[in-house]
Amino acid sequence: MPTNLERAKLVIDSRRENAELSAEKRRLELETVSPELKEINQKISRAGLDALKAIGAGADSANLIQNLAKQNLALQAKRTEILASLGLPADALDVHYTCPICEDMGVKDGYYCECLKALVKQFQFENLCSCAPAKGSTFANFSLDYYKGEARERMEQIYNYCKSWAADFDRNSNSILMYGQTGLGKTHLSLAIANEVVAKGYNVIYASSGNLFNKLEKESFGRLKTDESPEEAVLTCDLLILDDLGSEFTKPYVVAELYNIINSRLLSGLPTIISTNLLYDEIGDKYNPRVYSRLIGDYQMLEFLGSDIRQLKS
Repeated sequence: MPTNLERAKLVIDSRRENAELSAEKRRLELETVSPELKEINQKISRAGLDALKAIGAGADSANLIQNLAKQNLALQAKRTEILASLGLPADALDVHYTCPICEDMGVKDGYYCECLKALVKQFQFENLCSCAPAKGSTFANFSLDYYKGEARERMEQIYNYCKSWAADFDRNSNSILMYGQTGLGKTHLSLAIANEVVAKGYNVIYASSGNLFNKLEKESFGRLKTDESPEEAVLTCDLLILDDLGSEFTKPYVVAELYNIINSRLLSGLPTIISTNLLYDEIGDKYNPRVYSRLIGDYQMLEFLGSDIRQLKS
């Protein structure tokens, strides 16, 4: 499976090819309408070739190159007149690229063009939306009205922390463990963070615990046929969001893989957000001491309080 960058490059290449084919098609159609235009185009092409030959001839060719340049300008002026007589602008025969900055190359002055970056963000967001309700989970539509008393105070602190964390995100950001009863907004806030981080151009992987470990186990035992390694993607992405930890069927493979993910990403300095409905002590009971120690020792612990928002809404 191609990466988002590879997909974006393919789109850019296709845009350039289509723009050039369209320009060639317009030229042929207009030359059919106007034989004089065809003749002018041929003369411009020959003048260009003659100029290249003159450049290769050395310093003695300066006068020749100057004369060819004047001839070329006169031919272009004549072509503009012909196009005007056909009711067309002077650039009617030009290649009209989607991005005039990089001319659909995806690169400008050795750097990725903004058009390519925009496509990468678009594909990243589409990937996120394919496995989670990302469009409906933003900081703007997260309401604190469902929380009362101490819970509201705590959740306002958590909301502000998550919003600030997303705004300041980089690959060295700390990891977060969101824990508490179901329906308190853990998934909403983790996706709100994902939306902000994706908008910055970072690579985000969001997955539910059950789906992720099922996919990784299939890969481990050779049942998943893909060119891309899911485990490698999980271990190296800019931000991993593992939702609903504890919902998976816990077995030795899952515990070992969970520790591998947590430990490897911590050693690489890469941030992870884990959400779980398990309470503080239940995390230690469900997973081995190494997993528990890593989580409570290296993650920012955010305990969600309140009543099930889904029930309140219904």
